[in-house]
Amino acid sequence: MSRTPLNHMDCSVAQTLDIVGEWWSLLILRNAFHGMRTFDAFQKQLEISSSVLSARLKKLTEAGVLKKVPCSEDKRSFEYRLTPAGMDLYPVLIGLMQWGEKWRPNDRGQRMLLLEKATGEPIHGAEVLANDGRPLKAWEVQPVAGPGADEHVYELIG
Repeated sequence: MSRTPLNHMDCSVAQTLDIVGEWWSLLILRNAFHGMRTFDAFQKQLEISSSVLSARLKKLTEAGVLKKVPCSEDKRSFEYRLTPAGMDLYPVLIGLMQWGEKWRPNDRGQRMLLLEKATGEPIHGAEVLANDGRPLKAWEVQPVAGPGADEHVYELIG
């Protein structure tokens, strides 16, 4: 079953989902954030078909989220590395992980802990912050139309 592309929608969420909104893409990114770089490693760890993996890596590469570079050990092989655009998706993945740990927990405890390398201390995770650094809830944020807004944005924010 093919997905309907969202690239026709002038919406930042839709544009992002058009690139990373398929679950395999997010799992590939999760693995890339944990240092995975090769096709074979992604395929083995995710147990994903080579055709699906190839298509997702191609889409993420074409969108500038990953870059394909020759492998340093074997110039015939390639690695997939996160670009600056890919790195900016880290809080999104952490937010999804936090949500899953809270609302779909494992009876044995947290599946993964994230620690700051320099201190060994747990990280606090992804939050929406006020200008002064205070965490904000959704009801404390007011959306307003920006200079690029169209009629759909005005309809959405009322």
